[in-house]
Amino acid sequence: MEFLSMGSTDGLYNAAVKHPVFWFNDGSIVLHVENQAFKVHRTLLSRHSRFFAETDPSANMNDRYDLSLDSYISVDQSRNVRARDVEVLLEHLYHDASLLSEDEIPRLAAALRVSSPKQLDFPSIHALTMKRLISVIPTKYSPGFLPDDPEEALELATEYELPLMRKALYYHFVTSPSSYFDAISYHTQSLGDSPPLSEADSDTVKHEAANQPRRPLSQTDAKLCAQLMERIIEHFTPVLFTPATTPHMACTNVFADTWMSLVIQPAIEDNGVYKPLETLERIKSIDWADAGLCAACVKEKNEEWTQEQQHIWNTMDTWLGLETGQMIPVSM
Repeated sequence: MEFLSMGSTDGLYNAAVKHPVFWFNDGSIVLHVENQAFKVHRTLLSRHSRFFAETDPSANMNDRYDLSLDSYISVDQSRNVRARDVEVLLEHLYHDASLLSEDEIPRLAAALRVSSPKQLDFPSIHALTMKRLISVIPTKYSPGFLPDDPEEALELATEYELPLMRKALYYHFVTSPSSYFDAISYHTQSLGDSPPLSEADSDTVKHEAANQPRRPLSQTDAKLCAQLMERIIEHFTPVLFTPATTPHMACTNVFADTWMSLVIQPAIEDNGVYKPLETLERIKSIDWADAGLCAACVKEKNEEWTQEQQHIWNTMDTWLGLETGQMIPVSM
């Protein structure tokens, strides 16, 4: 690991590490971000970035210390640029990893941040990344959609107005044991009617809190999560606690006889009342034919439960105010 001494006009010096990949001997500019130094090609950056096209490297020349370079730019900390984000950007510019085929949310988020006008201002890359990010956000509920840092992802989705991503993340915070603990217990004084965590969820919360501390949500987002939970419970409680019916009396009797043991009790044990999409999926997975339903009723009910999942997912737009672009009111 090779270090450089980067000077500053006030006489202070900061240690910068040469980036192991993006330090080209024929580079014409050193870009200093956090503790990383990137020696890259100024013409490439200036062609795509208004920031580099408009920044005069000579203004930074007095900051140089023991460097023989054409130009040197130290990115002001007020831009909040991260070295890791710059690395993702350069991987795209130098064709090491194109954003056109990227499907990892953290990398797309990094590219979106660093290419924004508030940071290094790469308009075409920012637009490309936004388009790609929108394409990988599920239009219907997808349990596999979860960024490594959902709190940070929510901030990103809010800043760049990505309503589908916000909805997926709010639902995650409501239904995830650890997020429920962080988002609501930390910021909401009382949730009155909100259900207590099941023993299994409680153990998960304690384990994750001890092994992977998470940033709590903002008070506004926490209250939105609480309000979303209330709306979910209000809507889903009668669905969950009312035995299903069918046109066949015999099949309706099967539901009446088994609904408590096969549906309600497992949902109570798993806090399924505020996890409607997962609970409905579990109900669909039950072997209802083995319980006594005819094939026609099994098919009909599975279709109804799938429609109910989609109805809840779509109705969340209204509950969160995403139809008009305005979030539901929050009483502070």
